[in-house]
Amino acid sequence: MPKTTPSAPAPAPASEPEARERAPRAPQQERGQRRVEQILDAAEQVFVEQGVGAATMQMIAERAGASMGSLYHFFPNKDAVVEALGARYADAVRDTNQKAMPLEQVHLPAEQLFQRILQAQVKLIERTPAFDAVHEAVQRNCPAINDALNQALVGHVGQFLALRYPKMPTEVRIASAMVSVKMVHTVVELASQLPPGHRMQVINEAHRMLVAHYSQYDARYGAGA
Repeated sequence: MPKTTPSAPAPAPASEPEARERAPRAPQQERGQRRVEQILDAAEQVFVEQGVGAATMQMIAERAGASMGSLYHFFPNKDAVVEALGARYADAVRDTNQKAMPLEQVHLPAEQLFQRILQAQVKLIERTPAFDAVHEAVQRNCPAINDALNQALVGHVGQFLALRYPKMPTEVRIASAMVSVKMVHTVVELASQLPPGHRMQVINEAHRMLVAHYSQYDARYGAGA
C-alpha cells in the first residue's frame, strides 16, 4: 500500500483545447515507445538535480540526447512530461501493492503481511528518487491521476480485507481500507525523507502499530473465518 492521498473533490475539467495542449502524444510504434521511456528517464534525472520547477524542456532534451523537435513530438510542454511520469509512477505503485498483498495470500500472518507491504513501498521510493517531486507536481497539475490511484489502492485493500475477514461489516472494511492506505502512504513519505538508519526506525514502528491493530481484527473476525 503506497504513496497517495485521499481523494479530493474533482476540479473543474480542463477545456478540450487545454487538455490537448497538455496531453502527451501516444507513440505509434515500439521504437517510439522506447524513445518516450528514454525521455522520461532523462526527465527523472533532471527533476532530481534541478527540481521540477527549475527544470526546462531544453535540459530534458539534452539529457535524453534528443532534439527539441523530437521532444516536442511526444510532449508539448513540461506539464505533459510530469503527467506521463506521474502515470508511470502510479502504475508502479499499483503493481507493487498488488504483488505485496496478493489476493491469493490473504491468510498471511499480519507480521509477514505488513513487512512485505512496507518494505516493497520503501524499495520503490528508493529506486525512484524523483518520486516525491513528481508526486507533488501531479497533485497540483493533474490530480485525476492521484485520485484514480487512491481509488485503485483502496479498492484492492478492500478486496483483500473482504477475503481475509468475511465477517467484517462493510462499513468497517471500507474505513479500514481508507485509513490503511493513508497511513502507509504517510509513513513511506516520511521514511523517504530520512537517512537510512532513521528510516528503518520509522518503518519498524509503523510495522508494530499495523500488526497490533490487525491482530485485533484477526481475533475479532477471524482471518478467513
